[in-house]
Amino acid sequence: MKTGFIVFLLCVFPALCVAQKIGVLPFEDASGVGSAFGENVAKFIRSEFLKNKSITPKFIQFKPKEDESSTIDVDKAVELGKKNGVDFVVIGTILEAEATSSSSGVGGISILGQSVGSSLRTVSATITIQGDLLSVKEGKLIESFRTSGSKTDASVGADISTEWGRLDSDQKADNSPNAKALREAVEELVDQMTEKLQE
Repeated sequence: MKTGFIVFLLCVFPALCVAQKIGVLPFEDASGVGSAFGENVAKFIRSEFLKNKSITPKFIQFKPKEDESSTIDVDKAVELGKKNGVDFVVIGTILEAEATSSSSGVGGISILGQSVGSSLRTVSATITIQGDLLSVKEGKLIESFRTSGSKTDASVGADISTEWGRLDSDQKADNSPNAKALREAVEELVDQMTEKLQE
């Protein structure tokens, strides 16, 4: 009787369940933006996981030694996961990160009787990431997930950044196409991983 009541409470109040701990390591950048971008992507993923009460995410920094490869394989990720006391680890790769910009003239604007030309600047951003979900206890890959995000913004006379390296997961005010595209890819990735963890 008591056991049934406890199970009922856990179903009705998920916060009473013990949260699964998941470590997120810097992603490897195969897009050519730079190593710092891999950390930014991992921090975006950690921030997205924070929305889920049943998962406790942790960003795990990795600074390779002089004679150590910067690539994080499954064994290295599991080792880091054990050291940081997490149940699962996420490693991954930024497969593509592109941003293109174009400008075009728009109709003249009349100011004090004078016609003034203006320009419309359009920025399109696309990103594809692959995330690998690993079990620390089993020491192996559970599943790989690949997601993409894309966004196009246009604004008259606006200076829209096309630089991926400047993105910051803590700056919600960052509404650049790059940030929006990355958020889209990250949200889908985290949704798929969360669904897998809850099976």
